[in-house]
Amino acid sequence: MVYCELSGPVAASPRESETPNTAQRHGALRIGVPGLLTLAIVYGYGRYGYGLFLPQLRREFGGSAGILGAVTSVGYLAELVVLLVVARLSGRCGARVPVVIGGLCAAAGMGLMAAAHNTAALAIGVALAGTAPGWVWAPYSDAVAASTRPDARGNALSMISTGTTFGVLVAGPAALLVSGSGWRTIWFTAACCALAVTAWNFYVLPKSAHPTPPDNHAGGPRWSALLREARHRRLLAVAFSGGLVGAVFWSYAGILVRGGVGAPLLWTVIGVTGLAGIGTGALVAKWGMPTVFGAAQVCILLSCVILAMGRPSVVLFVAAGALYGAGFMVAGAVVPLWSARLFPDRPTAGFSVAVIALAAGSASGPAAFGVLVDLFDIQFMFAVLSIVVAATVLVRPRRRDVGSLGRRVSTP
Repeated sequence: MVYCELSGPVAASPRESETPNTAQRHGALRIGVPGLLTLAIVYGYGRYGYGLFLPQLRREFGGSAGILGAVTSVGYLAELVVLLVVARLSGRCGARVPVVIGGLCAAAGMGLMAAAHNTAALAIGVALAGTAPGWVWAPYSDAVAASTRPDARGNALSMISTGTTFGVLVAGPAALLVSGSGWRTIWFTAACCALAVTAWNFYVLPKSAHPTPPDNHAGGPRWSALLREARHRRLLAVAFSGGLVGAVFWSYAGILVRGGVGAPLLWTVIGVTGLAGIGTGALVAKWGMPTVFGAAQVCILLSCVILAMGRPSVVLFVAAGALYGAGFMVAGAVVPLWSARLFPDRPTAGFSVAVIALAAGSASGPAAFGVLVDLFDIQFMFAVLSIVVAATVLVRPRRRDVGSLGRRVSTP
């Protein structure tokens, strides 16, 4: 997944990649393929699929946008809790345990969503499926470091990182094939796929934990220390904003589009243009992180402005999806790169703090902005969201903070 929510596994630090281990003998496909499919299911369906079917859910279950937005927030809040648990487990168990737990949660949650006949059951299913990304996110980094040859690790991580985009790309056309309550069939099929991929992960993922550098056992940087430095505050602010904006967009954009094919087409366009996120590393190397991040935020801003203008024409609607897909995936991929440059000594621990900030934004966004939809209208809500995106451009990374991957910037 490119998003790292925003997006995917964190690459192992140089010292991790140099740790001798006789088990590191497999190519990229052994971990990469099941990893890609896992993230495609837990993000493409378990995380973002709820917004894809929100118009149908409103017709079948009733309820205001605020109530259904609160259901979305429940899923993100569940992920936030799990992220805190997984952070405590890091280095104490192998990747197999959390990934299998995440796969089972995705299968059970999506199965419950498919069978739900009231909002309460739907919310429980969303919450259960929502924990899956938190369980599977970071462990794949350890799995790749432990079981993949050093020369194949980059390809494995890149393959896994396409999972979100691949899932979104498939979810859109799949939704076009059903009508009425056919969304239940899609959720049930996704639940069965989650079980199959979980079994695959159980077979290929390492059982034991990957050796962790001594400094990583100390845990992540303290929040109080992070908030004292501007460069860290900027990263946390961008992560929080990215989570909030992404969760709100995925939850409500489908409602604004006219016609039964609108939301599925939007998801398909986002998935296609989101493939741009795969090249984020090359873009950053050529143009610099501040420029790339700023351009990505401008794309998201233009997309939100188009939706704030009212129900768009087909051309504007496709343009909004294309701008958002490219901007969202690229901006999301910048966050782990930025974190790695701020925390070169403890990249995984430092990034975990950014992930928590991102999850906090995701948990708060849909419920809060759903209230704006109920009080005013969805166009007004996207206008306010545009202001949030514009403000995020002001806290983009600075060149003096991210100029080197070396040890120039130390953790607090």
